[in-house]
Amino acid sequence: MLLSELKIGKPLEIYITREGYHYRVVSKIEDAANGRVCVTLIASKMRVFEFLPTDVVDIVYRDEERMWKWKSVVGGVTELDGEKLHCFYSDEEGESFNRRNAYRVFVGEKLIVQYMVHDAKRLREFDDVEELHSETIFNYDASMDVMRADCFRYVDCRAVLKDISEDGAGIYMDQKLENGDELSFDFETEDFGTISCRARVVRRLESRQGSFRYYYGCRFKETSRNLSRYIYEMQRKQLRKARDLKL
Repeated sequence: MLLSELKIGKPLEIYITREGYHYRVVSKIEDAANGRVCVTLIASKMRVFEFLPTDVVDIVYRDEERMWKWKSVVGGVTELDGEKLHCFYSDEEGESFNRRNAYRVFVGEKLIVQYMVHDAKRLREFDDVEELHSETIFNYDASMDVMRADCFRYVDCRAVLKDISEDGAGIYMDQKLENGDELSFDFETEDFGTISCRARVVRRLESRQGSFRYYYGCRFKETSRNLSRYIYEMQRKQLRKARDLKL
């Protein structure tokens, strides 16, 4: 589904991640066109909500019994027929969305996380060499790629995988990472083998979990295909356990 197919008058759910905090608002669709959907202005006490370039914004739309989600859209304010509206822009098709996919299941497993760090001194040296190189050699030189790669390295660190969903995971670590940093990890399951994940940090909180200093909310960039089956099975077991406790 494209944004232009959204029906005027229907509600649109807007999810905003900003500096580690999550916000959810609902507004009415006022206009829909190619690559754009406009909603009633989001405001409180005459103060209009302002989207920042660093915000991560997702929107969710319900069409009869199905739901659609657009990830990482661009949000802003525009004017239509003399009226100010909030607009969201995306040329991508929405993904069929099931709230179960966002369901987080508790894991609580220890694992090793890999994250990338860079050597600032080597990067400065590489930049100097690259500038000189570009002035003297005009053909592609593979050795330059090797030199740049040598400025980065992966570091292993202890972590605990608190919970996981098809969209992301919650991880406890002692190392300090920044929003946007990438990490990867593998964990073993009894029924589905090894699950590999590559994710981007979207929030960081101070942690009180044992010796770990930080809690990270991570959004997946890439995962193994068996993750969805693992999520579904873990959800089924945990819901069954919760029902048994009520009996």
